[in-house]
Amino acid sequence: MTAEGLKRDSQFRLVYREGQREAGKKITILYLRTECEGPSAGFVASKKRVGKACQRNRAKRLMREIFRKLRDRINEKNIWIVFIASFRPEETSFQELLEDVERSLSRAGLISNCG
Repeated sequence: MTAEGLKRDSQFRLVYREGQREAGKKITILYLRTECEGPSAGFVASKKRVGKACQRNRAKRLMREIFRKLRDRINEKNIWIVFIASFRPEETSFQELLEDVERSLSRAGLISNCG
């Protein structure tokens, strides 16, 4: 099951403008229910919050891996999710990030608790 990720600027802008937000301590999640087959995800790591290019790339790799782990537990199938990093990868463990995203998705009602 491989869904296309969010690639276009217009897709990100739509989620930012019309989507709902669920903030965690390390990662903020924006989500929007759509007509497109999904779930599809996009990943954002800014220079201001995360740091240099290698750190931003690492942050996005970690968030992609978390999405892969949790994809099958997401209740909504027609949804776009944008993950926004606000952590430094060298200071944060994968397990911390995974728990933060699980809590955020659970609060939003997007994830099943069995897994």
